[in-house]
Amino acid sequence: MKGNHPVYRHTMSGLSDFLPFIVAGYVLVSTALLMDPGNGLAQGSGIVAAISRWLLQNGDLIIQILMPLLAGSIALSVADRPGLLAGMVAGMLAQEAGSGFLGAVLGGFLAGYLIKLLQHITRKLPRSFEGMKILIIFPVVGTLMVGLAMMPVNRLAILVNSGVSFLLQNMPHGAAILLGALIGAMLAYDCGGPINKIAYLFSVATLMDGSGRLVPSIAMGAAGCAGMTISTGCALATVLFPKKFSSSLKEAGKAAWILGLSFIGEGAIPFVEEHPREIRLSLTIGAAVAGALSAQFRLTLSTPIGGIFTIPFASNIFLYILCFVIGTLISAFLMGFLLKESVVDEKE
Repeated sequence: MKGNHPVYRHTMSGLSDFLPFIVAGYVLVSTALLMDPGNGLAQGSGIVAAISRWLLQNGDLIIQILMPLLAGSIALSVADRPGLLAGMVAGMLAQEAGSGFLGAVLGGFLAGYLIKLLQHITRKLPRSFEGMKILIIFPVVGTLMVGLAMMPVNRLAILVNSGVSFLLQNMPHGAAILLGALIGAMLAYDCGGPINKIAYLFSVATLMDGSGRLVPSIAMGAAGCAGMTISTGCALATVLFPKKFSSSLKEAGKAAWILGLSFIGEGAIPFVEEHPREIRLSLTIGAAVAGALSAQFRLTLSTPIGGIFTIPFASNIFLYILCFVIGTLISAFLMGFLLKESVVDEKE
């Protein structure tokens, strides 16, 4: 899907608002449960339990607004300010019904285009009716329309979610490995582009149940592990094979260490721009191997973001780090093998 397509543009607009909230909410909740592993409700006594309970309460508050925020932001992008209320209502209905991430996304588009329909219908009303449109027609009529339209949408989304959840929980071991490899390859292929975002958002969606609650996910484990290899692989390659890279890329490699270990793939962009085929192939294979190994070991991650700061939330920390290291080494050595010194010599 091209970046200028309305569906892609509105979805990315919604997700750009949504992602910081989901990361903050789930990291707080995961940290709370990590601090108090013996009591998932964080109701113990003592200073650790008190801090855990405080983190859990704050994280839960953020999680409660995730679906309304996502749907409202998409509707806002589609229909401007009049779409915000209708979109948030759609998100609330999706959360209440348990249709989850898919229900909120569909609800956001539905609300936005229903408001656009109302805007079209009322476009010829006299200017004296402008206040009525803003205060009554769009909020009240739009909300009623969204409420009715979300009934079948929620049922459809719940059905799809149930099917996907069943497949993920009962897929054969080989299929899980293939899924992990596919997620890793998609994350690495365009370093933060649309293919990367599709893989990441699918992984995040598997982390949530219908009500937005946390569910440890094999897909998110593969994404978290593979995503760290992208920039880190480039950084390691500049150290192992310095003659294969220009001075500007070696300098970019220093920042790529921090970006990669922070789950930010954009650190690889300068490398891909200078050597698109060799770097993209190396990163894709390395990330695919990391994702496949993570799925092979059935590793799960209980936060919506990878990086060294969320390694404690992996189901097996040692194996998680091992998969990351193997994927990073494969990417780096492939770059060393594929790149030629004569190609990368930089004229001073």
